Amino acid sequence: MAHLLRRPLCSALGAFSSSPLARRCFSQSPSLCAMEAQMLKPKQKAERSMRVVTKEQSEIPLDVGLFPATFILPRFSNRPSIFREPRQHLKLRWRGFRLYLRDWFSLVVFKFAGPEPGWFNRSFKIKRSKLGPTALALHKQMYSSFAEGDVATLRKTCTDGLYETLRARIANRGRGETVQWELVRYNRTAKLASDRVSRYPIEGAGARQSVVRIRSDQRLTRWKGDEMVEGSGKVKSVDEYVVIQKRVVGWKEEEWMVWGDDARDGHRGGGTVAKGEFDIGEGNMSEG
Repeated sequence: MAHLLRRPLCSALGAFSSSPLARRCFSQSPSLCAMEAQMLKPKQKAERSMRVVTKEQSEIPLDVGLFPATFILPRFSNRPSIFREPRQHLKLRWRGFRLYLRDWFSLVVFKFAGPEPGWFNRSFKIKRSKLGPTALALHKQMYSSFAEGDVATLRKTCTDGLYETLRARIANRGRGETVQWELVRYNRTAKLASDRVSRYPIEGAGARQSVVRIRSDQRLTRWKGDEMVEGSGKVKSVDEYVVIQKRVVGWKEEEWMVWGDDARDGHRGGGTVAKGEFDIGEGNMSEG
């Protein structure tokens, strides 16, 4: 799997200072100028602070890489046997449980870190039950757009690294070559494997990243003119971990996008790439 170069996160907001207006009043009652100066000082500070925050928020990268220590429990067939290796099996399950609590706690903390009053009227919504359907919709849209060569839709669907890879592959297609992708069926319900949030050192900014396992039957057909490329057009079962990501800017959530995927036991559909590394039990997933 191609390792994504880490991009530095935005720097923390620096403290700033303003020179106070010094005026001497010769009357015991405050002058109008002095009153205006006192009133303007906090406003100027707030105004400048807002400009700084807005500038920092505009510099938040769309593609921040796969979150470090993203842990995915291995498939059941790849786990240590509870009968032959009970200690390793329990150790693996305990590690998964601890990291699940870590990830859930980070979501709750981020939710209640916002400025909104009350406990339930928060702008950041967890809504884990919607992650599966969201990943399925993006998964289908991404593959369909790639096959059709719809670069504009891919720009809206994929983060920077994945978008550039797919765009380059579309551009490298031979003259008269077309690709047709078909989703035959989903074999299982989409399963949430990881759900994390990372807060940036900027007020109200962060990113949420979720990994969803999708198992499906797909057909990829390549054409050169009117002739089908030999070996294509076969239905293959594909087991994928699809990584979706959304940014939070000013405590407002943006739309979900596809960060990358890792396809197993079959072809890579429209040619999506797996970027970064999942920590799956004792090993890593890598692109073959």
